[in-house]
Amino acid sequence: MQHYNDTILYQVHQHIFVLIFKILSILLPYLVIVGIFWYIFSWSILFILILILVWGVSITAWYYFFWTKSYFCISNEKIIVKVRNGLFSKFHMSIHFRNIRDTAFSKNNIFHYLFNYGTFFARSSAWAVGDLEAQYIPNIEKVYKIINALHSMDESERKKIQCLEDVWSFHAKPHPNPLLKEREQATKISAASSSPWGEELWWGFAWEKTQWMATETLEEAIEKEKNILLSVQGLKEVVLLDGKDRRYIFEHEEERNHGVHECLRRQVLFAATHDSTFRDPDEAIVMQAGEKVVFPVVEFHEIKRKKVSSSSPWLTVHNYLVPKFQDFDSYDATLLIWFDI
Repeated sequence: MQHYNDTILYQVHQHIFVLIFKILSILLPYLVIVGIFWYIFSWSILFILILILVWGVSITAWYYFFWTKSYFCISNEKIIVKVRNGLFSKFHMSIHFRNIRDTAFSKNNIFHYLFNYGTFFARSSAWAVGDLEAQYIPNIEKVYKIINALHSMDESERKKIQCLEDVWSFHAKPHPNPLLKEREQATKISAASSSPWGEELWWGFAWEKTQWMATETLEEAIEKEKNILLSVQGLKEVVLLDGKDRRYIFEHEEERNHGVHECLRRQVLFAATHDSTFRDPDEAIVMQAGEKVVFPVVEFHEIKRKKVSSSSPWLTVHNYLVPKFQDFDSYDATLLIWFDI
């Protein structure tokens, strides 16, 4: 099945429990009313059965039609949610994987576990698009795994996916570690230091670096790292946050956003904006233990300092940061980056 130019990989309707509940919520009161009229006017049993049958079939057909028109589907480019509740009630939303910042799901009552369904959440990096929430999704754990697997791919890799088997095959293959090149280079330097000439070169470099770090001021370090950030593909603007900003973040950020709260203890705190061309995160941006979902700190490998991390703020802090930027686009996202000198 195609949805515009992308390929649908997985599609499911709302849980059948939703359909049954809607039918019963209308049918049961109707049965009570019919019973009252039967008792008062002594209607024949055959007439009562015909009324129940006609009304029951009509209600079932009505809600079944709209249930079949409501679906949740995953393509190789985006997530799509469509809900029809009546002739004049329709909700349709989609979010592209490149605009997803993090995802989560919830199963928080006994019915979720008995009937194996739940609610899926996708937080958008483009605030104008908005966050996505889909309720009553069957096999929610499977849906969550599929979306996370697709979200971890590059956009060019996702476009090649034509079925779910391709997703699992892709992740079953070994992929090169993005830090492998840096480690190999460090190994070569270490090996070079084992020779007399190499050792002299190595210790000379180490001494020069120590001297540079000893004479570097905080202002110089901030300016240096700011320029590095501005050279990263997808990062548009970078501003330094002060004590007033830190206090606002402390008072308004969500408690489960552990990454953002970690930044308050670091010497330097930057706020940056990025567009959809910005690279994927170095680590997982969502962690879940049972029903608890948290957003951890994430490494930021472009900065070579102590305790370097990054995190995406929640909507309240995001809105607070937006006026600080001169060239903020409605589809841009904000990012906090911090470190110690």
